[in-house]
Amino acid sequence: VVSSVSAADYLKCSPMFSEIESVSTAIGILGFFAVLMLMGMQESSVVASGLFVFHLSVLFILAAFSVIFLQDEGLGQLYENMSWDRQPPFVNSIFFGFSSAMLGVSGFETSANFVEEQKPGVFPKTLTNMWVSVSVINIVLPSLSIAVLPLDDLTGDKSGYALAFLAERVAGPLLRDIVAIDALLVLAGSVLTSYVGVCGLFQRMAGDRCLPEFFAEKNA
Repeated sequence: VVSSVSAADYLKCSPMFSEIESVSTAIGILGFFAVLMLMGMQESSVVASGLFVFHLSVLFILAAFSVIFLQDEGLGQLYENMSWDRQPPFVNSIFFGFSSAMLGVSGFETSANFVEEQKPGVFPKTLTNMWVSVSVINIVLPSLSIAVLPLDDLTGDKSGYALAFLAERVAGPLLRDIVAIDALLVLAGSVLTSYVGVCGLFQRMAGDRCLPEFFAEKNA
């Protein structure tokens, strides 16, 4: 649900789709992938790898443009944000920041559904690669956002598509639209992954006789 709503928010940041409703669009995304799962669609490793490479490339380009922007404009905005008058207490900031960062690792539990399909020793490497990539991204991009964007905007109406807003500030509308498309693809893909995870959970619970046996059946 979080991924589908976030995908709709990023889609709204483009002027072409600014009039759409986030909730109805999110319901449409959830329904679309639910139908695909009922039809027996499965994830493709080639498509997933392509999306992963495209996503990392977009984030790298965004980070590079942000660094160039900071070299030209300086760190004045960062100093203003550090003295923001609406800054919550330190302990609350750490708590809410940590909680938000945990959203970046949501979905890791679904990788356990592919253990049987992986060779011995591959699953720990998969988790390590995911943790490394998420740790780097979750530190670099929020830091650049705070250094470039006013906190009033980051916590306001544009908080739902902060990276697209950052892209527009540092490189213009073209990069903003690319980031929005990338976010839509990745977040929609995570919806499919969530369905795969739920289906895998139901199959295992059915195998353990915690759920009716028909939950263990698979479409051809």
